[in-house]
Amino acid sequence: MVASETKNYFFCQKKPIFACRGIDTVKKGAKYGLLRPDSVPPNHLLLYKYVQLYIANMDIDKQQKKSEARTRSFQKKMTYAFVYPFSSGIVIYGGLMTFSVVLTNVTGLLPQIAVDLYQGDLATAGSIFIWLFAFFLGGFFAGWCVEREKLLKWRYLHLIPLLTVVVLFSLVGISGKSSETFHPIVFPAMILFSIGIQNAMVSLTTSSLIKASQMTGVVNELGVDIAEIFHSEGEKRRLIQREALLRLVVMSSFLLGALFSVAIFPQAGTRIFLLPASIIAVVILQNLWFSKKKK
Repeated sequence: MVASETKNYFFCQKKPIFACRGIDTVKKGAKYGLLRPDSVPPNHLLLYKYVQLYIANMDIDKQQKKSEARTRSFQKKMTYAFVYPFSSGIVIYGGLMTFSVVLTNVTGLLPQIAVDLYQGDLATAGSIFIWLFAFFLGGFFAGWCVEREKLLKWRYLHLIPLLTVVVLFSLVGISGKSSETFHPIVFPAMILFSIGIQNAMVSLTTSSLIKASQMTGVVNELGVDIAEIFHSEGEKRRLIQREALLRLVVMSSFLLGALFSVAIFPQAGTRIFLLPASIIAVVILQNLWFSKKKK
């Protein structure tokens, strides 16, 4: 905008613009950069100083809002870093005791498929492949719902995967007390599908910072973070320290969930799956509450 246009914006009928259009118009001009010192006559410098002061206060407000948003984001990530791994720790030990297999050990399942294929045991290899596909399908389903919500502007569509997890965990929890009542392929696939959803949801909501059940990457990334802390300073170091803290919380929460499952499973049996179902249900209700609060 040229100086003459700026001057016309700044004044109205040879008076300061707030005298005939209101002070909000001056603030609007300051916000969008329409007021500049070269457009202000000497006898109106006081008004321009007021506008400068308003701009400075507006910048401070923006910085405060950004700081508050970062704090809320970190608190949200910290909540997820505790809730999801704790739930996963319960489920994985419960799955080990029920189905005699570490359900999330994808790295170990792939070599087992290779062994079964080499030995000609196609049935077992096919069963393990179904488990892997269920894990993949859980991540795909969660990602699809999140992206469709962004595209179609459908509120709460991202909660459908979590609701599916609640239903599947509850189904396993009420189906029986021993593994004899479970189909050896279908039920492990259901658990893997649910864990795949959990991993994907927490990864999507934390920009892949937190993993709910895959501790191998968490331990490795924690080592990288600690190394970077010794070679960084200022804001960068503070951010890395936060990430390292989150990963420590993830590991501790996962271990705590597994310990809880070890202690309770002998008495509760498969009913222990009702606890992670309840935890995820609380996460859903919390999301609904925060969504209504934003309105």
